[in-house]
Amino acid sequence: MTATRSAIHVQAERPLTARTLFLPISLAILVFTSMFIASQRATPNNSLFNVGNGFGPVIQGIVQQHRLGSINHDYGFWDYTHRMPVIPLLGAASYMLSPKASVFLLLKSLVFWSLFICAFFRLKSHFAIPTKWALVPIILLLLAPYDLSIAGRMDIEEGYLFAMIAMLFCFLLTMKGWGSALTTGVLIGLIYLTKSSMFLLCVAVTVWIVVKYWRKKPGLIVLPVVCLALAILSWGGYTKAVSGVFAFGTDSSSWNAFSFYKGNNSYSNALYPRTNLDTLETEDGLHRLLPFVPVHNEWELSHAQLAMGQKFIHDNPGAVVKMDLKKLFVACCDLGEAPQMTPGHTRGLVVLSNMVNHLTLACVFVFAVVGIIRRKASEAEILALIMALFFVFPYLAGFLYSRHMVPIYGVMALTAAVQLKRWHDQREAPSRVLNNAAPIPSPV
Repeated sequence: MTATRSAIHVQAERPLTARTLFLPISLAILVFTSMFIASQRATPNNSLFNVGNGFGPVIQGIVQQHRLGSINHDYGFWDYTHRMPVIPLLGAASYMLSPKASVFLLLKSLVFWSLFICAFFRLKSHFAIPTKWALVPIILLLLAPYDLSIAGRMDIEEGYLFAMIAMLFCFLLTMKGWGSALTTGVLIGLIYLTKSSMFLLCVAVTVWIVVKYWRKKPGLIVLPVVCLALAILSWGGYTKAVSGVFAFGTDSSSWNAFSFYKGNNSYSNALYPRTNLDTLETEDGLHRLLPFVPVHNEWELSHAQLAMGQKFIHDNPGAVVKMDLKKLFVACCDLGEAPQMTPGHTRGLVVLSNMVNHLTLACVFVFAVVGIIRRKASEAEILALIMALFFVFPYLAGFLYSRHMVPIYGVMALTAAVQLKRWHDQREAPSRVLNNAAPIPSPV
């Protein structure tokens, strides 16, 4: 009899063990897939000084000249604020271990995917999400290989924001004590210092914290507010000391100067979204977006380009509206590649990724709005909507590519798991009520 019970017990545990192991195995596949795809992008000479999108020269400036920034080769002056400090400082720290870009990519992937996994399990635990629903974000990301490639890259801000914004989302929902409040504040500060156009998002989530905890736990408000203020003041104070201007952002963010003008000029409408707007600034480009007035430092250049962008908006409101509609189309509807890596051709896996991303975004939005109307929406759904809106809004000022949306797609994938849990609980609620209301038979 005992042997029979033991055999039944072992057989019952096998499915449970398999389900328990399936989740970490799936996460491991997710991480290694992202690292593999990201590693396919070669860095010239495997040198940190050659990391793309302007980060390599800034890392070189930190390592060799002990100052942030790089030379502006068009004018010859030192550009202090071309890039926000987090990524270059991480690259410089990695250089102390090895000058190889591949080592930095490995370290970056391990650290930031660990942050994402930490956020994932924190959210799963807080909402008591069953494993079958917790697998949904992983499946959605695996079906969107373009997202994994962006999340794994070291040469773009989105490769870092993907994990940091996901972790911020989870800590905003689970903040209880001083430790989690400090973590939330540090994340807000780091996100701003990674990409200045995230300023609105950082302010929005800080306001969320103030509104949520003002009456319940007002002490928890202090650390996030202080961390954001320190991030703004430290970066602005540094730029004031070295360049004479208190930078509330950088000269390459969506709301300032060059990128602003790049998205608001007479040539961008014809090129966007399929052709990379960087073609406007190349040596062999037909139209270089440089002012026709003398400039002697980065801020004179910034102010001149900002003025040209503002003039274009004032003179061409119809073209600006048309461009903004294209940006919204890329954010939530476009299946094509924006911009195309090969002119005239969209990669098949990008189409698949866009399809998954847009369907997820649409479903999360629709179910969240319906839940809000019926007063059944979870806190996570409301927060996801707020974060998505304030994340996208700054890009309307400049330009928006598919890669820019990847961090918010990660948040939507996590929110989908919470929604499924809520939907399941609401379906189960009537049966629980009936079971609780069932009469207990009296003993005979």
